[in-house]
Amino acid sequence: MTEHPAASKMRSNLRRHVSGSKTQQLRCSTENGGSGSTLVDSLEHHADEHTALLHRAFQNSDGEPFYKDERPWVRWPSRFGYVAWQTLTSNPVNVLLVFVPLGIISGTIGWSSTVVFVLNFLAIIPLASLLSFATEEISVKLGQTLGGLMNATFGNAVELIVSIVALKNGEIRIVQASMLGSILSNILLVLGCCFLAGGIKHKEQKFNSTVASTMSSLMAVSTASLIIPATLYAAMGSSNTKDKKDDNILILSHGTAIILLVLYGLYLFFQLKTHADFFDEESGDNDSEEEPAERHILSPWAAGVALVIVTVAVAVCAEFLVDSIDAIVETAHVSRTFIGLILLPIVGNAAEHVTAVVVATKNKMDLAIGVAIGSSMQIALLVTPFLVVLGWIMNQPMSLHFEIFETVVFFLSVLVTNYLISDGKSNYLEGAMLIGMYIIVALAFYVYPDDAGGDAKSLWTLVPQSQSPLHSVFFDSRYPLKLLRSCNMTLLHSILHATNFSRPFLSTLVPSIGLAYTIQGLVAIPSIFAQTERFYDLSGSFTYISCTALSLYLPTIRARAAAAAVGAAKPAWPSILAALAGNGSLNWRQVALSAAVSIWATRLGTYLFSRITSDNGTDSRFDNIRSSPPKFLGAFFAQATWVSLCLMPVLALNSLPASLFATLPAAISLTDILGLLLYVGGLSFEVTADRQKDKWVQEKKTKKHNEEFLTRGLWSKSRHPNYFGEVTLWTGIATLAGGVLVSNVGQVGMALAASGLLGKIAALGLAGVSPAFVSLLLFKVSGIPLSEGKYDKRYGERKDYQEWKKNTPMFFPKF
Repeated sequence: MTEHPAASKMRSNLRRHVSGSKTQQLRCSTENGGSGSTLVDSLEHHADEHTALLHRAFQNSDGEPFYKDERPWVRWPSRFGYVAWQTLTSNPVNVLLVFVPLGIISGTIGWSSTVVFVLNFLAIIPLASLLSFATEEISVKLGQTLGGLMNATFGNAVELIVSIVALKNGEIRIVQASMLGSILSNILLVLGCCFLAGGIKHKEQKFNSTVASTMSSLMAVSTASLIIPATLYAAMGSSNTKDKKDDNILILSHGTAIILLVLYGLYLFFQLKTHADFFDEESGDNDSEEEPAERHILSPWAAGVALVIVTVAVAVCAEFLVDSIDAIVETAHVSRTFIGLILLPIVGNAAEHVTAVVVATKNKMDLAIGVAIGSSMQIALLVTPFLVVLGWIMNQPMSLHFEIFETVVFFLSVLVTNYLISDGKSNYLEGAMLIGMYIIVALAFYVYPDDAGGDAKSLWTLVPQSQSPLHSVFFDSRYPLKLLRSCNMTLLHSILHATNFSRPFLSTLVPSIGLAYTIQGLVAIPSIFAQTERFYDLSGSFTYISCTALSLYLPTIRARAAAAAVGAAKPAWPSILAALAGNGSLNWRQVALSAAVSIWATRLGTYLFSRITSDNGTDSRFDNIRSSPPKFLGAFFAQATWVSLCLMPVLALNSLPASLFATLPAAISLTDILGLLLYVGGLSFEVTADRQKDKWVQEKKTKKHNEEFLTRGLWSKSRHPNYFGEVTLWTGIATLAGGVLVSNVGQVGMALAASGLLGKIAALGLAGVSPAFVSLLLFKVSGIPLSEGKYDKRYGERKDYQEWKKNTPMFFPKF
């Protein structure tokens, strides 16, 4: 599983302790009269290398690292080799990576089930370690809060994928079993190994009792959240039908899940903000010596690629592992429950096992407590409630009602753990107690029958048994489509159902705005990692086009989904050509405005992207926010907001039912002509102004002139002709849309017909949102104020600039 939200800090401290041990030994040698100073200087000088031999392997004859060579064909292969070596040697368990190809080959070829199980079992251990290493590296740029979220997401990637698939298929017991097994593995086995390993080396170890008490209290709350549903179910007895009891348990579980998620959020705020000093007191006696600076190996992009590759490898090995379990059960006479609750969680927590034990042997018990109990607490307070809420959304009866036996085991395990950590001290005897408790639990689940829950089903029934899991991937061309449909159809139906309002406008507006924020969020994450705004404007253009297309085709998407739900024939996708000819289900005005937005967005996005690329990927607007993830994320969400506001008249027009457009007069109206003329004129004005500015900049770079600011062409008619063109074209879009919205067709389609004059005013206001917001944005926020301020600061004292500014209108051009 994964660490608690300060996971990146804990693992970083561990790596500093490991890398600093040799340096400390050499310092001691020097202080005792030895000749270690030169060695210390050498080790510190090469802080980025593990050993001097490794350092020489990546150097040329002049002592310069190959990965810093000016020749790209030398630098890039050397850099790749160096980073790969540093990554592979980041944890001792990575020596087991040799089993990864062996495990995949054994499963593909069809070796003995026992061999497949063992090889893939061993293969997942180093892959889990690499997954944890990559999440720690990628979280460096994010800070503790976002870094903890990344650890939670990718550290639990495999478990979450399996649980979501099981949840979609109604395998509720499988989801519950996997969550319970992960918690028990961490609080009993991992923590017990920490106490035992640390206690053998140190007579008694101390840790922050305040932190331990907070964690144990939260674990007690999570225990109560499982006991209460189980006891309520038993208390309702036979007086209620099973369906009635299940409904009551679901209501309780949904409310409890939301409360647990809120508590976990408060815990994050408590830990990282208001009481951060409590969690920084990590056994002060043991951190007195100065530690070397932490070394980070992977860049954000490299760490992201590593996450994807390792996650895929884990999923493949896990498929082969699960596929071989049936034969293991038959030959070894081991129950499926034992494998699912005991063996598989050990594999998933392998990286945390190693981390926590190494930390404990170095007498860093606060880190060990955080890794072991923090991971369990995250599963209990975050992952499990999230799956309950997700089941609620997917209309699956995922609840917090565990079987009585499992609930009692969970309660006793938490009780024993809380007793042992309550005094803030540990020794090897307490570690032995926890390990002994885990062995007792393992024995209980060993004899626990698979059908004890009545409706329990096996985890491995999710995987086809008739063929290798990779057979469908590589030899069935329909497999990706099947997988996509299987995973997304329920979610799609849920979204369409949740956004199917009585007013067509709301049914179009809400999904379109949701799509805008989703796209911007997806682009924001890698941009924050890399601290680059290179794709900011391009993502805005893509958002404009995507939201416009969604609003145009959303009625058809809803109709096809409804037909699929009842097994009826799906309606055909509307034809653009037929709409332009006046024969299709779409009106030509909808197609024209959607195309107008797409043309403008494509032109502006490519123009701004080429400009920022020529400026080495930087934009002065982001100088003060580039290094701040919250502000950077806010900029992307602000872009999603203004995309939504600018598209308001287009979304309103596209939301009108197709049946109403048939009653609209076929003749082109005055507002249609005026709107199209304003759009074409505004777009032409903006394009011409941008081209004149580009030409002026290129001529200045080639020293064809020495002008400091542009006063030619349209720039002699207006100080901001490009912004004038942008406002004009959006005014044209609003004019064309407004002409339809104030008509009887628009009033009926917007459900405003009963409002009379107020309905028409509301329609005009809705259409006018676009040019009004664009004007506000350009006049008061980012456009004109930034440009005017920059030029006033540079040339404000010059007479020629003052003269140009005096004689040239700021916005409306003079002809």
